[in-house]
Amino acid sequence: MTPRLASVDDLPTSAISLAAAFEHYPWTRHVIPEENYDQRLHDLQLLYLEYAHMHGIVAVVGNSEGVIALLPPDAPEPDPGMIDEIVRLHGDRIDRLDHADLPTDPPTGAWRLETLGVHPNSQGSGIASALLSFALTETARRGGASVELDTSDPRNVRLYERHGFQTITHTGAGGGPPVWKMRANLPHAPGKGRPPETTAAEALSAYLAATNTHDFDQIEKLLSSDAVYFFGDATCIGVTQVRDYFERTWAMIPDEHYWAEDIEWVADTEQAAVATYTYHWKGTIGGEMRSGAGRATNVFMRTEHGWRLTHEHLSSLPPGDLHQETDA
Repeated sequence: MTPRLASVDDLPTSAISLAAAFEHYPWTRHVIPEENYDQRLHDLQLLYLEYAHMHGIVAVVGNSEGVIALLPPDAPEPDPGMIDEIVRLHGDRIDRLDHADLPTDPPTGAWRLETLGVHPNSQGSGIASALLSFALTETARRGGASVELDTSDPRNVRLYERHGFQTITHTGAGGGPPVWKMRANLPHAPGKGRPPETTAAEALSAYLAATNTHDFDQIEKLLSSDAVYFFGDATCIGVTQVRDYFERTWAMIPDEHYWAEDIEWVADTEQAAVATYTYHWKGTIGGEMRSGAGRATNVFMRTEHGWRLTHEHLSSLPPGDLHQETDA
């Protein structure tokens, strides 16, 4: 499955998957009391995911079978209520969170990979690697220059090394399990701002991912200010009209998931590119799960800020070709 940026509705299921993934993880076993361990672990995962979703990146695969979360270096301090809840859940092991013998100050611009986990029922299928690749690309796209992490499992070290991480420190922490502190420098990442997508295909991938955040601000970063959209029931000219259409759709289908298949680049030059594909959507309308599909054409133009979508045309599928809209 293809990773996507998580919506707020993904977070409860994501917390369940992470709690299952970390049930026997050495570090969580070290810092969370045995009493009510499973519930404490779940509640902590949900707490951290909500914070990361608000201030950083949370990405998932499928129905949150796999989850990754990262925070930027300028993420605000947790509010007092969140800190109190963290202290309560860690109980008498709260002091074990202090990495007194590890370097804690990341280099300027470094993001933190806070968590990466796959539900045990889905492990071994490449989900962790796919999420890691997606998240590192998204971090670079948002201007990140490097990412740091800690792990207490040697199997994770090998995974991270395959994605460009190097071990900075390998040591115990307060008499607990070993901890590998690792760092990766991200390619093509300027010190600040969003780097231009190097290909139109990357721009399309970013656009599809942004669509599933249900946050139009993420989509607007990839649009030309005078973008023109031809929908089946409306024509929208300019970002303001496009925003209104998207947000009305999300209000009607709050859990909508959108994806593309059979992508073909009918034109791809240094300055302009055109992609056609079959789009699919799925979500709940009036308490019933619905889905649909159609044909899409996207036109991208290269600007000084990277590739920008200037035109999208959505149309129905030819009669008898797949389903137009169904109960799911």
